[in-house]
Amino acid sequence: MKTGWKNNIHTLIATILNLILPRACAGCRKSNESFCENCQALSYKYGAHCLICGFRNNDGKICPACHTWKLGFQMETEFPRALKNVLWAGKYDGALREAVRQFKYRRRKELAEPLAQMLIKKFYEIHLTLQKDNFLIIPMPLHFKKEYERRFNQAELLAQKFSEVSGIEIKNNVLTKIKETPAQVEVKDKEKRIKNLEGAFSVAENVPSFTKHKTIILIDDVSTTGATLIHAARALEQSGAEKIIGLVAAHGA
Repeated sequence: MKTGWKNNIHTLIATILNLILPRACAGCRKSNESFCENCQALSYKYGAHCLICGFRNNDGKICPACHTWKLGFQMETEFPRALKNVLWAGKYDGALREAVRQFKYRRRKELAEPLAQMLIKKFYEIHLTLQKDNFLIIPMPLHFKKEYERRFNQAELLAQKFSEVSGIEIKNNVLTKIKETPAQVEVKDKEKRIKNLEGAFSVAENVPSFTKHKTIILIDDVSTTGATLIHAARALEQSGAEKIIGLVAAHGA
């Protein structure tokens, strides 16, 4: 609850600043917009794919064969079987890439709302009907040093907006990033990206009591190789989670 209030205050401040110094659309530079409807529509990609092999399917399920994939060429860690699906609203390029970058690095917190709307659209594109009580939202954590530098966790703010619109419960501080690592987009080699996050996440001790019979929606702003989602999902799985859906605004290098 405290985190929700913090994020709401950040959004209010961003709104007031926008009234004083109007900002332009992150995509097309249209005045008095954060990420306009046209840029959202052009960035949004219908459908879903397997995170690992890219096979196009209807629900973003990980292919059965891909569940046997090892995390890195010399690693023995298996793919977390609890991670059933991964969905993304668009590709990490063009206007969407710029929106994500401005959201994270220029602290344009008002971009959380249109990006969360894209997540909502993607989620309901795949899950046409659902029982809200069967789901639980968990945002991807930042290492405390990174969050201190950035002053906020962009995934947490996205997840909060997603929760407000969907009515699905959100649980913050379930996952903790205990290992400081370079940003995934800064690591060019795929194997290094995967190894970069080995042992990076831990889970609060009381997690099994409220995740065992719920589908977790693990929210992040961007995924490159999927390594962050995979390692975070594995930590949750080891703590009792049985079904996890990854949901990100943008996917790609």
